[in-house]
Amino acid sequence: MVERQMRNESKNAVRKAACILKALSSSGISGEELGNLATLCELPKATTHRLLASLMQEHLVTRVPQTRRYILAPAGQFHLTEAQFHLIHSRRLRRVIAGLPLRENDAAFLLARSNDCAICIDAYFGDEIIPSLTQGVGGRVPLGFGPGATMILAGCPDETINGVLQKKRPRRHSEILLENIARARSAGYTTDQGTLISGVGGVAVSIPQSSVETTGLVLGVAFSIKGHPPGICDSLGKILLDAVQS
Repeated sequence: MVERQMRNESKNAVRKAACILKALSSSGISGEELGNLATLCELPKATTHRLLASLMQEHLVTRVPQTRRYILAPAGQFHLTEAQFHLIHSRRLRRVIAGLPLRENDAAFLLARSNDCAICIDAYFGDEIIPSLTQGVGGRVPLGFGPGATMILAGCPDETINGVLQKKRPRRHSEILLENIARARSAGYTTDQGTLISGVGGVAVSIPQSSVETTGLVLGVAFSIKGHPPGICDSLGKILLDAVQS
């Protein structure tokens, strides 16, 4: 009887923890405060606080620096610098994203480097979730895979690029990656015209900052190609580039 009760309590705790994780997955990089999480999950504050402490011990949840908000902990070794944190929450970035010529269900993403990967640290979706490489906050892709991860790689030292190229891959893939890196450095943006996800285009640019410290943040968009006029990739790339540099 006691053993069965313990099993039931364990199942309930797992369900409650899953509810918290689900709520945080929708909150992006801004996160949620304890009270809001408790309300969203219909849990007492004390229970929510206890479960959050356990999730933090397991490195599934972390605190937003200098706030009382909680966010999902990105996979892999990744920590926001103070410069990154302030940039992400700046009016400037919100203005840039709001001014993009995107359609109803297109999406925008913020990416940063995490070891040999690019990790999504924030995402802005429409009513429908468009297919994307990272699939939202916390998703990772290898450096050089897709516009955002290629834009990050293009800003890395040659030593890092050579390390990525040395990984096992067909020779033609390495040649294409080098061409994409050269194009990214020359044009200031990267594009994909539906070669990775059928019907879905992508464009990405690096976000410059005034500080000497390099943030390595990239702003990318994913969009339905059929919903935009021909040449949208380069047009959007130039618009993005102008927007982040203004």
